[in-house]
Amino acid sequence: MTEAAPAPVPAFASPRTAPGIGPDGTYTRAGQVLAFLFGLWAMVLFFPLLFAGALLYTRAEERFRDDPARARSLVLLSWSAITIGPPIGFLLVFAVMRIASA
Repeated sequence: MTEAAPAPVPAFASPRTAPGIGPDGTYTRAGQVLAFLFGLWAMVLFFPLLFAGALLYTRAEERFRDDPARARSLVLLSWSAITIGPPIGFLLVFAVMRIASA
């Protein structure tokens, strides 16, 4: 017999996962929807933060099996880059424009 048995899902040191991430390290349905909406939000308001969020999340996926705590912090940074960053960037651009026009 050459068939392989399915590999069990490994137990991680930390049962807590980042928001929108399931216990196996993949997006939940709600996480997929929120990531899409926040990605659009970041793309429209402050485009460079979209890349920062994508790079941080990619890095988190690479570390999820070895260091779940670090992966969780990278996912949280990714989410903050695409949710909190664009309004702050928008306000900074608005403030600079307002000061420049005064």
